[in-house]
Amino acid sequence: MSVSRRSLLTLGAAGLASIPFARIEAFQPQAWKGKRPKNIIFCVADGMALQVVTMANHYQQMTEGKHSFWTELMERPDVATGFQDTRSLSSIVTDSAAAAGAWGSGRRQWNGQINVYPDGTKLRTLYNIAQEAGIKTGLVTTTTMTHATPSGFAVVIDNRDREADIAAQHLTNNVDVLLGGGDKFFNAEKRKDKRDLYKEFAAKGYQVVKDRNSLLGLKSGKILGIFSDSHVPFSVDRMNDVSIQTQVPTLAEMAKTAIENLKGGKNGFILQIEGGKVDHAGHANDIAGQIHDQIAFEDAVKVAIEFAEKDGETLVIITSDHATGGPSLNGAGEEYGDTTKGFASIAGIKASFGPIFDAIGKKPTASMVQDVIREKMTYGLKEAEAQAIADTIQGKSPFGLLELQKAPQSVLALILQNYHKVGYTSLNHTSDHVLVSAFGPGSQYCHGMTNNFEFFNLMLAAKGLKHENPPQMTFEEAAKHMEKNKDAVFAELEPWQTSEDCSCHQH
Repeated sequence: MSVSRRSLLTLGAAGLASIPFARIEAFQPQAWKGKRPKNIIFCVADGMALQVVTMANHYQQMTEGKHSFWTELMERPDVATGFQDTRSLSSIVTDSAAAAGAWGSGRRQWNGQINVYPDGTKLRTLYNIAQEAGIKTGLVTTTTMTHATPSGFAVVIDNRDREADIAAQHLTNNVDVLLGGGDKFFNAEKRKDKRDLYKEFAAKGYQVVKDRNSLLGLKSGKILGIFSDSHVPFSVDRMNDVSIQTQVPTLAEMAKTAIENLKGGKNGFILQIEGGKVDHAGHANDIAGQIHDQIAFEDAVKVAIEFAEKDGETLVIITSDHATGGPSLNGAGEEYGDTTKGFASIAGIKASFGPIFDAIGKKPTASMVQDVIREKMTYGLKEAEAQAIADTIQGKSPFGLLELQKAPQSVLALILQNYHKVGYTSLNHTSDHVLVSAFGPGSQYCHGMTNNFEFFNLMLAAKGLKHENPPQMTFEEAAKHMEKNKDAVFAELEPWQTSEDCSCHQH
């Protein structure tokens, strides 16, 4: 029997939705073995490839003389380590919406949608089920509070970019602790509909805070904390800007506050902690941004682990939703002797790519590019290298034929690879399996390979709960509905409705 290319493509796409539930029986309440956790802390380094963990470890060994915290965890016999398959309903490569929705409802979803199928079928969320059982819930992030990953545990929406609508939905979702960025989606002066969500949250009993000191001084109770107009600044920018340090709490500080406010309830809590800027740096091919935000994420993980060690009743799961950018530290020079010195030079970078491109401007000369890079990154670019960057910013990329390498961020990263030796494959997500580590009661279920949608059943089973959402939609069925509805669902939104300052739209 002959098989056409078309049928192979169809079978491949269909296979995205038909992967068996490898450990479905283990994730049933009645089959749970051992102690059940009272609390669950789910830690997400968004967009984190395994190479980012590796490079963060190299970097901390070089600059601080110690292993990274996640590396230390993986050396412990009481920590389970495995991998996660991240694919979505619509592609081998997932976006954050479909990935977080898989965790949040146990079903693979179309990229760009959260806890809903393309035919409009709504899926019940993890947090809705948990709250009905008297379990407290929390979301902490360095993105907007309305971004895809924090939304995945609580929100049902057909277009992840409708962030103004997600902010309003958070009001009715009753999550106990909400900490992150995104003032423009809550502030009446910035919303086109002039709706004052801060006032409405306060009326529901939330403590509303907008700066670091106010957060750190809080007593117990429900919290809405929003600390930036859009996403929280990169850690590398925070390190070099006292005003950011004063205004914006670290992810570790937000995590600690959330845990302190959620603990103590008789039915426990579930908390998601997201280091979202790891992904944004990957989209920008910004290695300093990525490493420093990975370290900041691991500082927050340390807060969670230290609580779990003292508490003895908390399961901590640490993973990513997908990888981004395909970064790798490359061998360079004779016998690769230039690699270590080049990588060490990242310690001299004083800004993320955003401020660097802002300083370079829209119509730079090679000399202007050289001056900015020397000031903010310490590298002395050759004139030809600087000219390539200047040309790309003005729409004349020397790599115009390369679909995944022609953008200004890509060209800057390609040039900088000559110096710090880290290369990226694109500005987009990649299909890598991602790392999973777990500590505490139930961590044994995180060994080996776990499909992303299985974490929903795992977390429910850990709490003695069970829920079956509508059956998994097939790719063919979903594609038919999406073809009919995509223009309405993914229509271009007005700026006030969405975050336009992600490093690229493929988030």
